[in-house]
Amino acid sequence: MHYITVRVEGFDPQKLLSLCLKEGVALWNIRIYGNLEMTLKIEAKDLKKFMRIKGNRYRVTVLSEKGLKPLLYRALSNKIALIGVALFIFLIYFQSLFISEIRIYGYKSYTEREIREKLTVAGLYEGCSKSIDFDKVEIEMYKQFDDLSWIGIDLKGNLAEVTIVEGTKPIPIIDKEQPCHIVAVKEGYIEKTIAREGKEVVEKGDFVKEGDLLITGIIPIEDKTYTQDPENPELRFVHSDGEVFAKTIYRFVYYQEKEELHKDLTGREMPGFSFRIGDFTFNSANIFRPFDSTIYEERVLINSIRPFPMEFATNKQKEVKLRKETKDYKDIEKRAKQQLREAIKENIPESAQILNNSLKFSEEENIIEVVIMVEALEEIGKKIIFTPAIESEEGQSELGETTD
Repeated sequence: MHYITVRVEGFDPQKLLSLCLKEGVALWNIRIYGNLEMTLKIEAKDLKKFMRIKGNRYRVTVLSEKGLKPLLYRALSNKIALIGVALFIFLIYFQSLFISEIRIYGYKSYTEREIREKLTVAGLYEGCSKSIDFDKVEIEMYKQFDDLSWIGIDLKGNLAEVTIVEGTKPIPIIDKEQPCHIVAVKEGYIEKTIAREGKEVVEKGDFVKEGDLLITGIIPIEDKTYTQDPENPELRFVHSDGEVFAKTIYRFVYYQEKEELHKDLTGREMPGFSFRIGDFTFNSANIFRPFDSTIYEERVLINSIRPFPMEFATNKQKEVKLRKETKDYKDIEKRAKQQLREAIKENIPESAQILNNSLKFSEEENIIEVVIMVEALEEIGKKIIFTPAIESEEGQSELGETTD
């Protein structure tokens, strides 16, 4: 209901009330103050009729309006308040579209930092959209962690709970009572053999390949009574034990560019800015590119995930001139030695002893090929379990091998 409170001023206000009653105009809360003034309430739809009835004899002043219609009108007329309410509703909705917190449970051998880094690579991080495919994230995590038995991602509002179960790595158990050989796990030149149990079958300087027998667990029994058949000696089977050291050769090939690219600043630059709100990003450097070759620099001023993910940064595009310069031999050699250290660290066991290394350079057009040779001393033995077979009809023994 929409009604208006008015003040009426003029002579003989009772006459105005009688005219309104006669015309069917409803009035209420009538208060008369002497012979010249009164206040009353009237429905908004009857206001025009009331103004016609009072004519020029009375002065009418609207004091207030009540009801739903004036309330909406006042709200719509206050644009700033309306925009504020709409913006508040939008922000509440917008922040519900993103993950603001990630909690990780169940890890033991890995650190939380390692898991968070892998989750980021998989696409799950604080500030990412809730519409990401969690199945793909889980599959990617299985790829990155070999011993991960199970991972589950549970979304609760803006909170993502990640639970992982690490698999147990089997510990190899070697039965000391079971016969075994020691064989080579890689090729190399035998340097030293220490056989605590079993019999050596290789000597220093011998070249062996992967799988070759080094220490055998089959030992003939020496019978000095001359009753043993020399062609079919009696055998005993032992659990071979010992170490076999060999010189192994590693070969690596790397490439370097013969010419090195240099960037010289010209002093000209183009300032800009970038911002990110949720999944939407804008960078002025992607639109305004005044230079052919530039160096891009960025400084982040605001980076927040609450109440929703947003980032604001300033940037600069600095113009550069490109020039090529032939590398000096010392620079090539310095980089090659760095590649040598990286190759040793990534490919050669820490327990191995580096005996020698060499670098060989060759040029092919604008490419320099670097061949690295590394000689290392390392243990190459591995135990192989075997099961003595039942003697055949001819009195021969057959051996079946299995790896432990």
